[in-house]
Amino acid sequence: MEQPAETFLQERKELLEMARSYRQSQILFTCLELGIFDLLAGRWLPAGQVAAASGADERAVELLLNAAAALGWLEKRAEGFSNAPLMERHFTPGAPGLGRRLQLESAFYHRWGNLTQAVRSGKRPPEDRRTTQAEDWVKTFIHALYDAAAPVAPVIAAALALPEKCPLRVLDVGGGHGGYSIALAQRHPLLTATVFELPQVVPVAREIIAKSGMPDRVFVQEGNFQQEDLGSGYDVVLVFGVLNGEPPAGRPVLIRKVFNALNPGGIIVLRDAVLEPDRAGPPEAAIFALQMLLATDSGGLDSRADWDAWLRSAGFSPARPLVLPECIGADLVIATRPPG
Repeated sequence: MEQPAETFLQERKELLEMARSYRQSQILFTCLELGIFDLLAGRWLPAGQVAAASGADERAVELLLNAAAALGWLEKRAEGFSNAPLMERHFTPGAPGLGRRLQLESAFYHRWGNLTQAVRSGKRPPEDRRTTQAEDWVKTFIHALYDAAAPVAPVIAAALALPEKCPLRVLDVGGGHGGYSIALAQRHPLLTATVFELPQVVPVAREIIAKSGMPDRVFVQEGNFQQEDLGSGYDVVLVFGVLNGEPPAGRPVLIRKVFNALNPGGIIVLRDAVLEPDRAGPPEAAIFALQMLLATDSGGLDSRADWDAWLRSAGFSPARPLVLPECIGADLVIATRPPG
C-alpha cells in the first residue's frame, strides 16, 4: 500500500533529524572547549566580550551563541547572553562535575568517526589507540569517570545494605577512581577497601581518595588482574564496569578469581550494561557494545544469562538483581560464595 505523502515526508524529516544530531553535540562540545558556560556563569555578556575572553572570532562566537540560545542552552536579551538554568546548574564553576565527563564524550565523538573502519576490520582503530596513549589521557579519563560516579555511588552503597556492625574487607577490582569504595567507607565506619588497579591508574586513584578524606580506609594496590590473582580474605568484591573491557574468555576467568578471593559467605557485586537475550537491545547497551569495539581490542557486553552461567560455574549461589532508580543506569547483581 502506498504511503500518504504526509507520512512519507514526516519519516524523511525524522531520519534527517537523526542523521544531523551530531551538530547539536558539536555545538555543546565547542561551548565547553571555549569555556562559554563558565564565562556566562551568573552574568550577561555581549558576544564581543565572550569572544575576547575566549580568544575566538567575534562573528563566529556570535553565531555559536545564537545557536546555543536557539537550542535553549543560553538566554539572549539586549545586553547579551547568559546561561539557561540547566547549563548554570551543570557546567559552571562549582557544578557537580558533568563538564569533565562531556570533555570525555567529546573525545568519544571523534572516536565514533572511525566506526565504519572498525566494523570493516573488526579491530580497534589505530587513532583510538594513539589517543589513549597520550600523556594526560589516563588522568582525564579517570577523573571524568569519578565525576560521573560521585552522585551515583552513595545510592549504590545504600542499595547494597551491607552489615552495619561488623568489620568488612572490600576489594574493588579495576576500581579506577575508587569512588564506589569511598562511598561504602563513608557509609560503613568499620569497612576498609582496596582498589586493585594498573600502575598508570594508581597515582590518580590515590589523589582522588586523598581528597575524599579516606586514605586511611581506602587503599590502592597496584596489579594486573589478567595476570595475577586477587588475594584472599575479602567479604565483598566489586566488579563495576570491568567485564566490558575484557575478552570473552577472560570474563569467566575473572569471576573465578573473585570467587577465590572471597571468604565463605562473601559476595560478588557485578555492575555493567547488560544486553537482552537476543543481544539487539536495550538500545543504550547495544550502542555501548559498539563503543567497546572502538575502545578495546576485544571487549563487549554480555547478557544476564551469561553472567548467571559464569557465576554458577565458578561456584556462586544463584544471583539476585538489585533494583535501582532508572536514572542510575546499568544492571547491579549480587551472588554469594556459599558458606563452608
